Parts: sequence; C-alpha cells; structure tokens
Amino acid sequence: MKKIILFAICTLFTVNLNAQTNTDEIALIQSAYGMEKKQIIIQFMKLTEAENAGFWKIYDEYEAERKELGKKRANNLIEYANNYGKLTDAKATELINSSIDVQISLSKLMKKTYAKLSKVMSPVRAAQFIQLENYLETMVRMEISDDIPLIGELEAAEKK
Repeated sequence: MKKIILFAICTLFTVNLNAQTNTDEIALIQSAYGMEKKQIIIQFMKLTEAENAGFWKIYDEYEAERKELGKKRANNLIEYANNYGKLTDAKATELINSSIDVQISLSKLMKKTYAKLSKVMSPVRAAQFIQLENYLETMVRMEISDDIPLIGELEAAEKK
C-alpha cells in the first residue's frame, strides 16, 4: 500500500515550484492532489457503510482547511524563491515564522479532525486516517524539499 501511495504522491508532485508559479498552477496541483488523495483514502480506509457518511462530511471540511494551508505554504515557497538571492535577516525570520505557523495550524487541524472523526467512528479508525494523513503530508514535504535549495546551497555549488 505504501508503494501505491508513494507512487501517487511522486507522480503528482513532480512539478517544481519556482518564482513563476501562480495561483492557477497552485489550484491545479491542489485539485489533482485532492482527487488522487481521495482514491488513496478509499483504498486504505475501506470504510464501512456506517462510517461512510460521517467520515466524508468531516473529511471534506478537513480538506477545505488543509488546502487553504497548502496555499499559504505554496505562497511562502514562492516568497522564498523570489528572495533567495537577496535573503535578509528580516525576510528569513518572516519566512521561517510563516512556515512554522503553517505546520502548527496543520497539526491543530489534524487534532480537531481526529476529535470529530472519533465521534463518528472508533478512535482507532480515526487514528488510522490521521496516520495516513501524516504519511501523505510527510511525502509531500519530502517532495517539495527535494526541489528547494537550502539557504546558501546554490552559492556553495557555484564556488566549487
């Protein structure tokens, strides 16, 4: 199952984010990810009929909020790309704080979603969804990280 999920994520996130990325491209990536992700969830969760209605209502609410956080993350990456060559202390602080705020918001969203899901399915089944969500989020972050140079990395490569 992990191989299927990894393949789906890698396929969806082979697009490099750069300074030319615009909101239409971000929306396209997120909508494609959302459609593929739903199929992954269906395969992995194998919801019972009793779980089905309550789960998808909560999932749709969760996904709407997660996508908003994804937009904030993407905009932060665009800001980083736009300022990479002229990064100041103030801009670095702003970008890092924004990145951390998105991660905190995502953790709070998962906690809130877990609490809601635990009311419509068992806590173990709710935890199963959160575990899958954490796995997918980790894969997305790894894919994004592979495409973004670390601060000073480009300059060090040029000196060699």
